[in-house]
Amino acid sequence: MTKVNGDVRPSRTPIGRSLGFERSLLSVLALVLLAAGASALVVGTGLLGRFRAGRPVLDPLLESWVGANRVPFLVGAAALGAVLVVIGLWWLLRSLRPEGRPDVPLADEDGGSATITSGALAAAVRADAEQVAGVSRARVRMAGTEQRPHLRLALSLQEGADLRGVWAELDDKVLDRARRALGAERLPAAIHFRLDRAAGRRVS
Repeated sequence: MTKVNGDVRPSRTPIGRSLGFERSLLSVLALVLLAAGASALVVGTGLLGRFRAGRPVLDPLLESWVGANRVPFLVGAAALGAVLVVIGLWWLLRSLRPEGRPDVPLADEDGGSATITSGALAAAVRADAEQVAGVSRARVRMAGTEQRPHLRLALSLQEGADLRGVWAELDDKVLDRARRALGAERLPAAIHFRLDRAAGRRVS
């Protein structure tokens, strides 16, 4: 029976790019809007008094100030709108920008240096992965950064393949060889398995 490496842990590397920034920003925005909506609901239902519930949305003092300072108010509103447009465009371009495929620089004790390109490493890992028993095809790509590279593998398995055996051989041979090539103790990898469809039988 094939023994799977007990040190294997579920990778925290996401399948796609990190969404931590987007989630944090949306969470803050949602909390602000939720607080504003809750405040409007509390005031509008009269829980803080009928006088406050009957007041206009725009405070009369603020309305009079806007009327007396129309030009500065309009300039400030236009500047705020321009800032929001720039932030929105930056966010959109950041979301649509293709994820990088980093080349990994290497250095030895003698001061020499070399660079392993993402394409070369992905091709080597793909060739090794396709030699694993039960794997018919493999797609591999590098992701992450130069400081924290990781791999993404999509493997097509033959019908009847031993999944535990494939997993063990990937870790013991394919990924271990990639780690040694990079001189790294750890190389996060996200692996997606897909079973090949069995060929249909022709009925005569």
